[in-house]
Amino acid sequence: MEKYPLDWLKTSCEQVYCHPIAERTWRKWLRLCQVPQYAREVVKEQAMWLLTLAYMKKLEPNKKFTLFQIKFKLSGNPFAELHLAEAIYNACYTNAVGKDLPEIILRVTGKQVTVRTLYRWARKQQVTFKASKRLSRPEVEQWIRWAAA
Repeated sequence: MEKYPLDWLKTSCEQVYCHPIAERTWRKWLRLCQVPQYAREVVKEQAMWLLTLAYMKKLEPNKKFTLFQIKFKLSGNPFAELHLAEAIYNACYTNAVGKDLPEIILRVTGKQVTVRTLYRWARKQQVTFKASKRLSRPEVEQWIRWAAA
């Protein structure tokens, strides 16, 4: 069962929604999609529901939706799941921080690395690495290539 971090998912929902999502609104959306209150990760099904809700809210911002309507929207479009899975995948790479890199590498390559290992690789490749630095998508992909080598 794949799990997705909520911070990445929120970023992805904001991209779909085309606006920043307020904390209060985000909590409402999480409750609607049956995400436990203090969860930091969600399963794929809940992630799909949240992204679908963001899309539906983009089209009709003032309308109230139910979980049944969200599920119905997903079942009505067979390609929706593919597009949402792609959005989740893209969210993993946007706004990634250096300290998230070991988790991303583990998901993509199955290789367990530590932040200390990343510092060693950075020194070897003659690039700078900081745990607090935001990484662009090409940078994350480069780290994945180094990890897979």
